[in-house]
Amino acid sequence: MPLVLTFLLLAVAAAWQPAAAVVGAGNGGAGQAGMEFVRGCCAHTLYPRLCRAGLAPYAAAVHSSYARLALASANLTLTTLDALAARIPPPGSGGALGDCAEAVAAAVDEAARAAERLRGVEQAVGLEVIWRVGDARTWLSAAMTNEDTCAEGISPRKSAPAPVRAELRARVRRAKQYTSIALALVSMLVSNPRS
Repeated sequence: MPLVLTFLLLAVAAAWQPAAAVVGAGNGGAGQAGMEFVRGCCAHTLYPRLCRAGLAPYAAAVHSSYARLALASANLTLTTLDALAARIPPPGSGGALGDCAEAVAAAVDEAARAAERLRGVEQAVGLEVIWRVGDARTWLSAAMTNEDTCAEGISPRKSAPAPVRAELRARVRRAKQYTSIALALVSMLVSNPRS
């Protein structure tokens, strides 16, 4: 009797195995299509490898929507700027680092405004799409200007100790790269607003 029971359990398990594999393949296929879409869009940015690496976690949710990809990219820029802001002494601390902190705080606000404008693009029609995309591009461009201001402020040797300057320069460079990627992907919305 135990041998028959074991055989039945193995038979049931074998019958369920292909069904689970088909379900998994369906989800993987959707994720794969999303990753191909991200890869194709990222190829049109100045930093395609960074773009793919940063946006890969969002590929399944983005699937093939330019609007969702642009929003994910703006949110990634915002997250990167928030992390940068956390590493700089607070505004008002004086000197180049204080100026950098103020510039990064402004960039965080501008990236948040860009993301907010992009949230409604997928449902928008007509001139509202152009208005939202234009606003998002303006806010992201302003964020990049503030990132540049911070980078210029921490360049002089007397601005901070060398290890601090090196870390901040690397973080500002990464934030500028993500902002550039977001600008490129938002610009794609002009010709692909509803996809």
